Amino acid sequence: MLDGERVAGCCALLTNDLISRQDLWPWLACLYVEPDYRGRALGATLLEHGAREAKRMGYGALYLTTDHDGYYEKYGWSRMEDGYNLFGERSRIYWLELN
Repeated sequence: MLDGERVAGCCALLTNDLISRQDLWPWLACLYVEPDYRGRALGATLLEHGAREAKRMGYGALYLTTDHDGYYEKYGWSRMEDGYNLFGERSRIYWLELN
């Protein structure tokens, strides 16, 4: 997400983002909004964009892993279970059905 030539935020769609759940894909990852741009619902816009792109590619669900509670639920994501990342750390898995 650009503001002129300045990066305001970003997100990615990945084949895999969690070592303990290689059976799930695609994953929304790397969601980030620069501090100067926070509070403007840009995170929500990036989440919507990622979901729209995954649906356009023919996927019926999208997954993400995080250590944040309460944020993604506001945008329709459901907590699925806990998993483990590459470093062996516990992480929460969320999913979003793409209608």
